[in-house]
Amino acid sequence: MTASPLILIVDDQPQNLDVLVSFLSDSGLRLAVATDGESALRIARDSLPDLILLDIMMPRLSGHEVCERLKDSATTRDIPVIFMSALSDTRDKLRSFNSGAVDYLIKPLQREEVLARINTHLTIAKQRQELLEKNAELRQLNDALSEQINQREKAENALQLADQTLTALTRKEAQQWGIDAFIGQSQAIMTLLEEVRSLQQAGHTNVLVLGESGTGKELVSRAIHYGSQRSSKPFIAVNCSAIPADLADAEFFGHTKGAYTGAVSDRRGFFEQADGGTLFLDEIGDMPLSLQAKLLRVLEDGVVTPVGGRQPRQVNVRVVAATNVAMQERIQAKEFRQDLYFRLAGYTVFLPPLRERASDIPLLARHFLDLLSRQMGREQPVISDPALAALGRYHFPGNVRELKNMAEYALIASRGKTITEAHLHFLEPVTPPESTVVLSAADARSQTIVPAQTQASSDEEALVEYAREQGRIDNAQAQALLNVDHGRASYLLKKLHKEGVLAKQGERRWSYYTIL
Repeated sequence: MTASPLILIVDDQPQNLDVLVSFLSDSGLRLAVATDGESALRIARDSLPDLILLDIMMPRLSGHEVCERLKDSATTRDIPVIFMSALSDTRDKLRSFNSGAVDYLIKPLQREEVLARINTHLTIAKQRQELLEKNAELRQLNDALSEQINQREKAENALQLADQTLTALTRKEAQQWGIDAFIGQSQAIMTLLEEVRSLQQAGHTNVLVLGESGTGKELVSRAIHYGSQRSSKPFIAVNCSAIPADLADAEFFGHTKGAYTGAVSDRRGFFEQADGGTLFLDEIGDMPLSLQAKLLRVLEDGVVTPVGGRQPRQVNVRVVAATNVAMQERIQAKEFRQDLYFRLAGYTVFLPPLRERASDIPLLARHFLDLLSRQMGREQPVISDPALAALGRYHFPGNVRELKNMAEYALIASRGKTITEAHLHFLEPVTPPESTVVLSAADARSQTIVPAQTQASSDEEALVEYAREQGRIDNAQAQALLNVDHGRASYLLKKLHKEGVLAKQGERRWSYYTIL
């Protein structure tokens, strides 16, 4: 319950105090009295009355002096003061108001007037206090809104900076991993670039990249991503063979806090991390069979459910998978699901080994030497013609990756001088320059090493001859004829088709080729 207002009455005449007390005794107000200025100041400081009725003519401290002291103190300056005096001249009234009073009563006092003046100034004081409190609330609200605006501006600036940074990074990534990163002028590279450009425009088509280790499968996958409309979204690379089987679900689909021991917080899986962008699944042929069914389901409906969660989440992800294993053999051995293979192989890209595009080796060698010399702060080295010829005769089991490592070794070993054959670190013997016949103790039936280009031509001629004799040829027949995997057979058939030698009939698994 709110206490009644406290009124302090100050007058040095007891009879005047009695009159005022009688006036206010039944008004519902609480009353305090003082007979001199010093007592009035002490009571005002200690009790903080809501209003003071103050006589002007008092000994020692006059009413004007008391009022001025009240207004000089931060504790009492807001207490309204009404002066009481028998003097009615204007000069005295002006001095009273100048000292800080809010009103002026002329003696003899009238009860109704005193009550009316007191109630008026109590109401004004109450309204003033409410206004001050409301202003304080508004200031707090304004400060809070200003802080929110500042935080929002900071967030927007940070977001804009992040967008600018992301755009710059995306542009840098696109430059690093774009089509310009492909070095070569062979027909195989030209065909590959045409395929990459087409896949950059087909942003929803899943891609399966096949090829030996070191041929650049991830480079192709990144080029497909960074040249597409998904380039501003994440490219998430995952090595399927490096993920423990018991953590595969959580890694791919995420988990909620407490889903299992060690799950101390929610975590997004690879699919959610790549939402809007591309998920690159390297070594897809080594994915555990138990995970393949779950991956197939996500590819079919685009929905993932975190481990321990109940709320499914929609994702928009393009999957580019890569492997160096013979997928058809894995499928026939029941080690890889055929339905998953067809989901992944919306389009299949076969990367030829470096030995089948020997004409690109000098360009690649010079490119790597230039790149590595700039990274090491060295002058661009010269490589001798005999060294280039030796590189051209080497079969590169490690493909482009091995060539880059060889260039780095040669750059260091040459110590700034011309790179010769002696600076090249070959892991296996190089084919002799003038000989194509080499005795093999391991296999007496095969004593001739055939250059890569000659072997490739022989394979193509065999395919053409078979199609001419049988009237048609498909991938399975090409694999059996050449004793190669699905990817190699697909590459040769597509190559002959692009060169106008074979005509393609049908689509996907039902396709076959005939002589034009």
